[in-house]
Order: sequence, then structure tokens, then C-alpha cells
Amino acid sequence: MIDYHIHSNYSDGKASVLQIAKKAKELGLKEIAIVDHSIELSFGLDEKKAKRRAEEIEIAKETYGIKIYSGIECGINNFGEIYLPAFDFDLVIVSVHEYALNYFDRIIDCIEKKEVHVVGHLLSETFGYSRDLEKEKELLDKIESLGVALELNSGHQCPPEDFLAMCSERNLKISIGSDAHRLERVGKVGWCLEKAKKYFWRAKLFEI
Repeated sequence: MIDYHIHSNYSDGKASVLQIAKKAKELGLKEIAIVDHSIELSFGLDEKKAKRRAEEIEIAKETYGIKIYSGIECGINNFGEIYLPAFDFDLVIVSVHEYALNYFDRIIDCIEKKEVHVVGHLLSETFGYSRDLEKEKELLDKIESLGVALELNSGHQCPPEDFLAMCSERNLKISIGSDAHRLERVGKVGWCLEKAKKYFWRAKLFEI
């Protein structure tokens, strides 16, 4: 089992890298990714913090014997841009963290312009959105053609069911993530696995 969306105390998570690794080992997880928020937020991960976190990740890998990837979650701004520190991340997730009238266009602009791996918590009710069937299909076309992974996010339980139904006949990559900010949420990806089994029989599981 994997969990590719975990936040540590290097941004707004409550647990340290070592605590997360210990919990993941206890749960039998094979691979995890720690993907703290980027510098568009005041508490986000800058280059110096990314280097310090990478050192802790190496210690945690040696201590607990599991694969731990160094990632980042970048918020997509109004112009489809992200703030990415000068660091060689294993995983780059891009997400919208606010209500936006140009919700779909900013995601499309971003994944066309930037080398990213995963679109995170798409259509999460936490941040609000206006549904637009044509734009949703356009975004799915772009995700599929570019080979960017679509995240199944158990923390927000998104994307919603009707959107997932549109994905079932597509050749997509899917990424599994709990979006854990607290230790007890690490590895809680049951919702993701349930939806993957129901809707994504043609999809490939995204691997770092």
C-alpha cells in the first residue's frame, strides 16, 4: 500500500518526518511521499527547509526501511503559475486552494506549462468550485494526453462520484493520497482504493 500525499511539520502538518515514517512502517505501507505546501503560503517549504527535510527523510528511510519520497504541493495561482523552490523534488503535486471562477483554466494552463506529476484534490468541496461539464472534459483530455496523474484524495474524498464516472473509459494515471496533516490520518486511503476499483479498471497506478 502507498500514500503519496502526507504533510509534515515542515509546513502545516503536525508530525515530524520520523514520526510519519514510524507510523507508515507500523501500518505496513511500502512507499510514502511527504509533500509539504510550497512558498506561496507563509509556512511553506522553501529551498533551505527542503534540504533539511531531505536529510531527515534519509535518516527515516535508513531507520524504518521504507521508501520515502521528497515531494511538494504547489498551489496554482490565478495565472496558472506555481512557486517551486530550487530543489530536485521526487514528486510535484499541483492543486487549487481557493474558490476560482477560472478553476479549470488555471489547472490546464499550469499542467501545459510546467513539468508536474499529479493534479491534487480536484473538485474538492473544501475550496468551492462551479461545475462546468465541458471544461471538466477538456481538463480530462489534457491530463490524459500529457500523462499527468489524477489524484484520488481520501482526505477530501474527491474527485466527486459523477466526475469519476467520466474517467472510467480513459487511459489515465491515478495517484493515491490521504492528504494527512495529522499522524492518525497517515495511510488512510481506503476511500481511494474503493474508487480506484470501481472506476479505474483501465488506469495505471502512478509510481514515482
